[in-house]
Amino acid sequence: MRLRVDPWNPEYGSSVELLTDLAPPVGLDLTIEVAGEWRTIPPATRPQAPCCAFIDGVRRIDARLYAEDGDAQAPALAGSWAVGCAWSRRPPAIADVEVGRELIVGGGLSAPALDVSVGTQRLGFRPSSVSGSEPLDPLRGLQNAMRDAEASLGQAVLASAAADLVVIDGPLGYAAPGALVGMVKRQSRSYLDPERAAVIARLHPGERTPMFRLGQQRLERYSWYLRLADVRRIDGAMAGVVRLEVDASQGLEAAQALAGLASAALPAFASAPGRDPRAPQNLYPVGALEAHLRHRLGDAELIHRAIEATLLKELQRV
Repeated sequence: MRLRVDPWNPEYGSSVELLTDLAPPVGLDLTIEVAGEWRTIPPATRPQAPCCAFIDGVRRIDARLYAEDGDAQAPALAGSWAVGCAWSRRPPAIADVEVGRELIVGGGLSAPALDVSVGTQRLGFRPSSVSGSEPLDPLRGLQNAMRDAEASLGQAVLASAAADLVVIDGPLGYAAPGALVGMVKRQSRSYLDPERAAVIARLHPGERTPMFRLGQQRLERYSWYLRLADVRRIDGAMAGVVRLEVDASQGLEAAQALAGLASAALPAFASAPGRDPRAPQNLYPVGALEAHLRHRLGDAELIHRAIEATLLKELQRV
């Protein structure tokens, strides 16, 4: 028996967390690019580095709440999210930052907006409702609000044609033909049979696997694995590997061109152990963007106290 290392900081979980009880992937086709034996595909040579735009978001629960309406009760939360874009142009820049505050109530219950004061600043938490009554349902609502904002920003950056490649941090959850890819850092399921999966361990930095197809109709994507950086002999086979997705509606040839562009561009941004706890998959521009966005969320303790103070005043008025 041999033991291998996952280089991610344990506080962030594992870079590979396979869920064994998942149903077979919808629309999986492993022969879309290579019907026979799989081999590694090297990156294309480019005369100059492409301009990349990295889209990402962060979220935070500011207060876990319970909603009461007569005899009905449901979990709720007040939470914040922020999205933005990190540009690889010189000098690098972070732009298009948007911050949102949400009051999400479960069980289909509705609530008025929650306005709190932090010093001289007023923060408004926009109310919305989710049908589920499980504790995680409001959190999913907060996640969806952040993802919707990421999607809107990604489409706006793509439409501007200012970047050679737009990278969404996470899976591609919407139709988006053009130079846009989704990048999945943590692997939660296996798409390949053992023979094809063995190719991943043979990848060198910048090399990718052949493509495979996922999904159907409006969410059909082409996907592949890319190695970002060299790994140590003690690291697991998936260390330094990300899975990329593109909209399949633009055709295989366009997807191959994007795959070549990503293979040539993304390894240059791979983070180093000691510099990032999720190295090398958490790219330097993404890590810098996440830190900036968390700062823009504001002080968590001050906001939590402001929420409590506001709710106490409301109860005292009853």
